[in-house]
Amino acid sequence: MASKKNIQPFYKNFIFWILVAVAVGYFSTRDTNKPAPTVDYMTALKEKAFSDLDSGIVSDKLLNATSSEDERDELFVRIPLERLKPGTVLDFGVKDDSTKNITVTILSENSAEVTVSSHTTQNDSETGTYAIQIFEGSQILTDNIDHPLIQKPAIILENLSYGADKGHPALSKKFCIAKSKNINGTESAVLRIFPWFDPINYPSKLQEFSFADNQVLFGLSVKR
Repeated sequence: MASKKNIQPFYKNFIFWILVAVAVGYFSTRDTNKPAPTVDYMTALKEKAFSDLDSGIVSDKLLNATSSEDERDELFVRIPLERLKPGTVLDFGVKDDSTKNITVTILSENSAEVTVSSHTTQNDSETGTYAIQIFEGSQILTDNIDHPLIQKPAIILENLSYGADKGHPALSKKFCIAKSKNINGTESAVLRIFPWFDPINYPSKLQEFSFADNQVLFGLSVKR
């Protein structure tokens, strides 16, 4: 028959392992009643939209009336003008003037449709089709040395059949879509569209693109 002296260590070990089991059970189950971490759905959508944009795929959630300044700044920097897919619609407007805007719709790798609207009492609007060419922004001349185009791909839209001398005063013979930045470096890059001072209608100019008449991107979407 076992003595009490021999049985005592057994009970001590038994009680120790019971305490361990209780502790493990407690720590493994105490958080089960807490709700799962909340997923920020809108943030996830934004991140997915910007990731797609790097490949030229545009989402309506990227730029609209509710977009913050930080979102606009990121878009202006990241948008790959040379890779935009057909169906992409870019809306440009003059700050503090809702009566004027230019809408550019990418039709294919080589062509785009441009609509110039002036929402005045006459409600003038002209639409034309342009050929697309890609240049480095630093190769393109504007009439404002304080806001040079940055060294990123830029779009030149060209159709020499337009212009005031051809009966299309609203449609420039060329437009440039590019990113510009103040030369002092204190401002973020801005995505703009610039009409061209062609030598026929503007003989006193130097065939620059007009910064004075530029419009800033305010809307980005996909044609359905």
